[in-house]
Amino acid sequence: MAYRGKRDMGKPRPRKINNSITEGGLRSSLWKLAMPMMLGALLQDLFTLADLFFVGRLGHVQVAALSIAGAIITVIMMAAIGISAGTTALIAHFIGKKDYNSADNVLFQTVVVSVICSLVMALIGLFGTNGLLRLFGASPDVVSAASEYLKISFIWSIVIFLFIAFNQALRGSGDAITPLKILVLTNVINIALDPLLIFGLGFFPRMEVAGSALATIISRAIGVVILLRHFLFGHSSLHFHKSIFKLKLVLIGRMVKIGFFASFEVLLRQLSLLLLLRLVTSFGTACLAAYGIAIRLRMAVMMLGFGLGTACSVLIGQNMGAGRPDRATQAGWSASKYYELIIAPFAILFFIFSPQIIGLFNNNPEVLDIGSNFLRFIAVTLPFLALALILGRGISGAGDTITPAKMTGIFHLGLRIPLAYALVLIFGLGNNGIWLGINASDICQGLAMVWYFKTRSWQRRYHQHRAILES
Repeated sequence: MAYRGKRDMGKPRPRKINNSITEGGLRSSLWKLAMPMMLGALLQDLFTLADLFFVGRLGHVQVAALSIAGAIITVIMMAAIGISAGTTALIAHFIGKKDYNSADNVLFQTVVVSVICSLVMALIGLFGTNGLLRLFGASPDVVSAASEYLKISFIWSIVIFLFIAFNQALRGSGDAITPLKILVLTNVINIALDPLLIFGLGFFPRMEVAGSALATIISRAIGVVILLRHFLFGHSSLHFHKSIFKLKLVLIGRMVKIGFFASFEVLLRQLSLLLLLRLVTSFGTACLAAYGIAIRLRMAVMMLGFGLGTACSVLIGQNMGAGRPDRATQAGWSASKYYELIIAPFAILFFIFSPQIIGLFNNNPEVLDIGSNFLRFIAVTLPFLALALILGRGISGAGDTITPAKMTGIFHLGLRIPLAYALVLIFGLGNNGIWLGINASDICQGLAMVWYFKTRSWQRRYHQHRAILES
């Protein structure tokens, strides 16, 4: 990690730059970047599992409320991921070119876009939460438990936007350590607040499901304040300074152009989950609770892939920016191989010990039976899911967010939903039809992504994208 700039009076603050991304041994470069990102991704998901663990003590209706609210809250994540995808790709590009002032400019435009998006989310939180819950089939008792959770999350969404965007900006610049430290601190705070606010311990109010939302918002707000201080006064890879505090619509346009398809991919993915949710709720509250637990466990394993995939995207983005396309390609294949080795033990554990794993979160007999069955289905497709995740994230670092969005539309909406509904309603396979539909789409998407990465079409998209950046 090198430093640019000096601490002398009147001169720029030191700038921390990771030069190993485009130089040296690839395996070493990948793991130096990936290890803190993978730990960070796990910590980012840990708070959702902590929420699930504590809310699970309230009963399966509350677990169902958290499940459906969590699915809807991904609307916020959709926008946040779009912003962070555009931010990561642009910052990786400029850092690879050693154009640090442009990277700082991207960071400020990210704040502007985050504020605009959060205002829209706040309006939804104030006026639309109950309608959203009823739209997706929530029963009255589930609506009652979930509505306050959604209101808190939507109204204070600016905290979520900035927390994700700032961390991803640092990762795009090659600094994976600072986000890891912030995540450790915020998760400790979140886990400490969860039981206090959910159960009303001591002088804290008993908020039940809504308490988990407030714990998340408070912990993330603390993280945002620390990150702002880091950008303003610390030895950061990115700096806030007077010269960048200007609205640059051209830069925002570039960010949105890259991030739009990342957001659209999440929208398509979430739309497929919500359409599945309509099918899941038709089997009752216990099935909804089991689905929510199994999906969150699936996501916990995927978070390792998100960390490794983000490292892969930074490597690909910066190496393409530095004019090293072969090293970028090798980074994608290496990251995929390592994630397959990581995910295999989880697949085995999910298949063999599924009842015991589901039982950690809820011991209702029906929830145990349905959830453990679904977890075994998930175990079968994890290797294919790994390929789609790593390579999809990797090519997004080169600015190709269009292809992952197309594949999500084809395999999630075009294959998963019709197949699941047909297997349930026409062939009478019960909730197993839902799990089979998910499996089929994951397998096909993984194989398709391998084929696309081999064609190197994403590199051609990068050069088109670079021409836009430098115009």
